[in-house]
Amino acid sequence: MRFIARHRRASLTLAMLAAACTAIFTTAAPAAVSSAGSAAAGHKCLVMTGSGDATFTKNFNPYTGNTSPSGSIVRGAFYEPLIITTVAGGGRQYPWLAQSWKWSGGNKTLTLNIRKGVKWSDGQALTSADVVYSLTAGKQDSSMDLIGYTHPNTNIKSIAAKGPYQVVIRLKTVDSTFIPVTLNGQFIVPKHIWSKVAKPATFLNPNPVGSGPFDVIGKFTSQDYVLDKNPHYWMAGAPKIPCVEYVQAASNDAALALIQKGDVDWTHNFVPNVETAYIAKDKQHYHSFYATTSFSHSLVFDTTQYPFSIPAFRKALSLAIDRNSVSKLGEYGYAPPTDALGLSGIFPTWYTPALKAQAKAQATYDPAKAKALLTGAGFTYKGSQLLDPHGNPVNFDIHVISGWSDWVATDQIVAKNLQAIGINASEALEPDWNSWYPNASSTKNPSLLWQIVPSGNPWGYFNANLSQNAFIPSGQDASTTGDWEHFADTAVQPILNNWRASLSPAQQKADFQKAAKLFLQDQPIVPLFVAPQWSTYSTKYFHGFPSPKNYYAQPIFTNNPDNSVTLTRIAPGGKVGP
Repeated sequence: MRFIARHRRASLTLAMLAAACTAIFTTAAPAAVSSAGSAAAGHKCLVMTGSGDATFTKNFNPYTGNTSPSGSIVRGAFYEPLIITTVAGGGRQYPWLAQSWKWSGGNKTLTLNIRKGVKWSDGQALTSADVVYSLTAGKQDSSMDLIGYTHPNTNIKSIAAKGPYQVVIRLKTVDSTFIPVTLNGQFIVPKHIWSKVAKPATFLNPNPVGSGPFDVIGKFTSQDYVLDKNPHYWMAGAPKIPCVEYVQAASNDAALALIQKGDVDWTHNFVPNVETAYIAKDKQHYHSFYATTSFSHSLVFDTTQYPFSIPAFRKALSLAIDRNSVSKLGEYGYAPPTDALGLSGIFPTWYTPALKAQAKAQATYDPAKAKALLTGAGFTYKGSQLLDPHGNPVNFDIHVISGWSDWVATDQIVAKNLQAIGINASEALEPDWNSWYPNASSTKNPSLLWQIVPSGNPWGYFNANLSQNAFIPSGQDASTTGDWEHFADTAVQPILNNWRASLSPAQQKADFQKAAKLFLQDQPIVPLFVAPQWSTYSTKYFHGFPSPKNYYAQPIFTNNPDNSVTLTRIAPGGKVGP
């Protein structure tokens, strides 16, 4: 799975947005602390925060707890991947727990050479048995199946250990996407712990046994936790810092105050006018890197529910939204508007001119065309009110956390746009993450949502949004596959299978065109803007953060598996410049 790049927001209305750009907030902030609990002079720990956080719960379950602020770095800090594939810096790949690998058998057999000398935090050795268990854990509980091993149409033929440090994966057909897409979301857990867990989906894992760079809980409260370094970490000289700390920030106001005062070193929330609100306070040490090499954020709804089940309705919503205003006013210009396919920011070279034109046309702001599309599909108007083909008024709320300022502003713009074509749309504010996310992840309420598939190849995007293999039934949490909209088009499967089985770049791009056309035909989600990787950071006490000049990994510390790299590279010591 992947990457869940959660972007925290702040409680500001559109009218307040301009004022927020230059305001200096004075919200009280908790002091940075060491694992011993004393004030950390010069920041012993790398201090991080988000925004919109509810009180922390001690949940370090890497399958479910990673969706909460308190467990947001459990993947990367405690549990590590086999191989890391990232689009950062133009595309990079890092051997991790698998130190090398080789394809054989007509490119249908992958042999992973597992790194020797890696130990779990309880002292036991990490071996091929742990890797095989983690890859096949879906047999124990579906919530643990990260690679589709138990799915009826899985391409995996078998997974077996070959001695203590080799794992052999045999596929039914060639799969050019297996490493960058499938394995990229897989982390390894200890078999001797998790095989004994009766209910993995609800297990809180309060005392995790991991292999990662920070696998010791030094402190945990409802507002602050510290993870100390693994003293026996397998990578020589890593981690370079003694501990990481996550402090609660209930809103972007609080988060901004924390970083302005220097109490926090790194945050991943939207900061309006970051140049003035933050960087200008200490130009030598305060920096931002809002990389736009990621998937789009989209308006998402349950497509099994009427009238969201009508393709023409979804296409009309796309035409009715002014993405330029969303980008400029809602996202302060940091998030470029995207097309109706949603891949223009990350895979532009895969487009043909014809596909580019179609995707642009379906995202071009045109309320009149949206109305015509609706009436052509059986919708009618009673005065200015839109009625669905059954004669019922069309209305819905778009839910968002009140602390996420850009999404609050964006949703206000979207609601007004939809009102202009007769939809009674409004914004519904939720107080915090715990109030918003459970319903958002199951799409019980329309909302803005991100893509959580690996970004190394566009295949995963179509698989998540169109494939029956990724389909999650209505009302269920879709975090495991990213099928937030509960949609599948059976016509896409042969295309994805052919794409996956081809080693020819030309054939893969041809299949991309076919899958993209189905996506635009279905419009299962409505992409709005390219999601920036919000990274606002200080080099006053630490250095080595991802930056435009050193773009070695995606810069958000919750972005797994990239954060396995950043958590081992960031080093103590102040530095002038990014």
